[in-house]
Amino acid sequence: MKINVLVVLVISLLLPCAGMQSAFALEHIQKDGLFSMEIPEAWHWVENPQEVIITYPDGNTVAIDIELAPSHNLSQAQMKKMLNDADDKMIKEGILAHNGTLIDRKETVLGSNVHASQLDFKTTPPNPIEVTYISFFYKNYVFTITYGSTDDKMRSVMDDAVASMKLR
Repeated sequence: MKINVLVVLVISLLLPCAGMQSAFALEHIQKDGLFSMEIPEAWHWVENPQEVIITYPDGNTVAIDIELAPSHNLSQAQMKKMLNDADDKMIKEGILAHNGTLIDRKETVLGSNVHASQLDFKTTPPNPIEVTYISFFYKNYVFTITYGSTDDKMRSVMDDAVASMKLR
């Protein structure tokens, strides 16, 4: 009898975890096939000509904004300089000019060879939001990904969604 109770207890503890894993069950592919991303089932994926907007289940509140604009062929050095200049501008005009706080600025590589820059910052009180801004060049497009939340659990969900992005 103890074994049956133990089995039922283990199964009941694992079921909620299985449900949490399936929260990222839906993979969406950008209409031009540039990338795919897994998002929670209840969230909404909306595409405009040069933007993918991912909203919470309410369909109105933006969780993740991905903008892509056509770009011309650039060398790695040119791309790196342009990203650095854009980050400098974002810090000066978008963060510091609005009394935000820069938390981190780093360079990273997506996939095997896509150079990207990332800014993490907080907006001003009374509702400070921790925001992540990532920019990179890929297949003659410049991408920017922006997302943030006041809730740490929600930020974690957004981090996981962005980490699931596959450049195609």
